[in-house]
Amino acid sequence: MSFFDGLPAFDPPLEPLDDTLELGSYAPGSDEEFAPSHWFVPAQLAQVAEAGAGPDVRIVLTGWQVWPGSVTMRLSVFLRRIGAGGRTSPYGPPGSGALRCGLLLADGRKVTTLDGPSLPLAGPARPTLRLSGGSGGAFHYELELHLSQLPPAGVTQLVVEWPDAQVPETVTVLDAGPLRAAAGEAREIWPDATAPGRTRSCCGPAPTPGPRSSATAPPADWR
Repeated sequence: MSFFDGLPAFDPPLEPLDDTLELGSYAPGSDEEFAPSHWFVPAQLAQVAEAGAGPDVRIVLTGWQVWPGSVTMRLSVFLRRIGAGGRTSPYGPPGSGALRCGLLLADGRKVTTLDGPSLPLAGPARPTLRLSGGSGGAFHYELELHLSQLPPAGVTQLVVEWPDAQVPETVTVLDAGPLRAAAGEAREIWPDATAPGRTRSCCGPAPTPGPRSSATAPPADWR
């Protein structure tokens, strides 16, 4: 007789739910609010230019990631002094002294990081500009500025201002032609992926279609 004989019996464990995520095919559209990084390695274009400067801060454009239908600008922030309360955050609500960026496109359209949500209107979607990132060390960190559409060919102006860091409004002139030319060089990772049946986001924001699951989809704001 075993020492453990006669102990209470427990129900066997339940079979695990089939919660496998599968990435659907990339669906090109007229607007990519977020970079399609689940599907592509972007084309890389090097460009170094000072985009803004204050007494103790430098904002430097260090290059571009070019996707099939959008572009991401890489910005490096360099600091010389940090106050007792920590480094000045580039983020803040509209109307604050946070970092603000904008683009004047070659066709005359203006898009900024202060723009509100786009309203559904007839015709082509209006481009958006989104600032994200912040990884790095105390005196240097990286930001990304994503434009949801490829800019039209021609002269484009990048405008940067950061009142909290005493960075005045600064204009950097750019040529959007090479960006459009590089869009076809983005490398698709899963060209044979099938269209999804149901979608759900598993890895943060991504353009539609998102990953699909055989389980019930969670709420739309699940991250």
